[in-house]
Amino acid sequence: MNLRTLSVTELNQYIKRIINSDPILNAIKVEGEISNFKKHSSGHAYFSIKDDNSRINCVMFSNYFDSIDFIPKDGQMVEIFGRVSVYEKNGTYQLYVNQMKSAGIGYLYKKYTELKAKLEEEGLFNILYKKNIKKYPRKIAIITSKTGAAIHDVISVVRRRNPLIEILILPSSVQGENTVDEVTKAFDDLKNRKDIDTVILTRGGGSYDELFNFNDEVIARKIHECEVPVISAIGHEVDFTIADFVADLRAPTPSVAGELVTEDIFTIIEEQKKLLNNMEYVIEGNIKKYEKSFSKYHYDYLQFPIIKQLTDNVHILDNTMNNITHLVNNQLVDVEHKYQLIMEKINGNNPLNMLEKGYTRLRDKNNNTIIKSIDDVKEDQMICNELKDGQVLSKIFKIEVSK
Repeated sequence: MNLRTLSVTELNQYIKRIINSDPILNAIKVEGEISNFKKHSSGHAYFSIKDDNSRINCVMFSNYFDSIDFIPKDGQMVEIFGRVSVYEKNGTYQLYVNQMKSAGIGYLYKKYTELKAKLEEEGLFNILYKKNIKKYPRKIAIITSKTGAAIHDVISVVRRRNPLIEILILPSSVQGENTVDEVTKAFDDLKNRKDIDTVILTRGGGSYDELFNFNDEVIARKIHECEVPVISAIGHEVDFTIADFVADLRAPTPSVAGELVTEDIFTIIEEQKKLLNNMEYVIEGNIKKYEKSFSKYHYDYLQFPIIKQLTDNVHILDNTMNNITHLVNNQLVDVEHKYQLIMEKINGNNPLNMLEKGYTRLRDKNNNTIIKSIDDVKEDQMICNELKDGQVLSKIFKIEVSK
């Protein structure tokens, strides 16, 4: 059988004609729960409606949207009237809505509000339970997907602001049916660790449904029970989950979470330099002020009867000034010495300086974690050898234990 070859456009047009010719699909009433509602600057509204098993994309143009008497939002049950057609550009079918009316609160939204009210009544959102975020953490833990953009955003910010901070990655699903179990396990793994100063629970943006796992009661209680402070950075700035309310601090994005957990070490060093310079300026100013005050007691300006007495006082004051100058100089030397020790400590801890001496830093190629022991590697594993001027990709051939 000879078949005519169609272009993609012709195929989509053909499917559209079939759907448009169906009388049921051209005038249909559907009830469902709104999800991922967005109103464009043009006035058009884009969203999905769903039930327990399925969803369909919808569009409501501005001339129809302006006629409704309520503001739609995620989780709301609605009854809509419209037609089903095909959007030719990407070959998807969707519901073109002409009318919409509210039909109550959707199941997911009702579940969310009920749990939020329950946990709030128990005090899990109370500010009295909020732990302070440590200003200078040594080691932080990140619970998130190891393949998502969120982990790269957090690590990039932390490394830029303070490369001395250690990072522990606890990989977990951040959407789907395994999310609750894996996030729960990550928090359980932290229970026996005493080296973690702060935990960041994060994922990037997503639809209302994709973020809904972070409205789970089990995750909320794990955050509340965590012994170290927890920063929640779920979705975008406009997204709020129960995890955000329970956490000790909410970050609007993963990148902001990285900023909240770190102080810029290079800014701190510059501030310390300014303080030292200001201290030196003030001390020098006081010395000059006292020198000017004491100069009027020079014997050329004194009358004979009191010359001897004041001359003796001038000698005493000169000795005092010498002692003050000596003490001030010692303090300046001490401050400068402490500053040098701080800089040496920072430079000593900088892994890049170690690379200059011929050492290498080993990282797991897949999850980018630092390899510190042979327990962290296995045969046939791919590793990165980081040198001062680049990286060498290696494969573990054999592991030998030091005797």
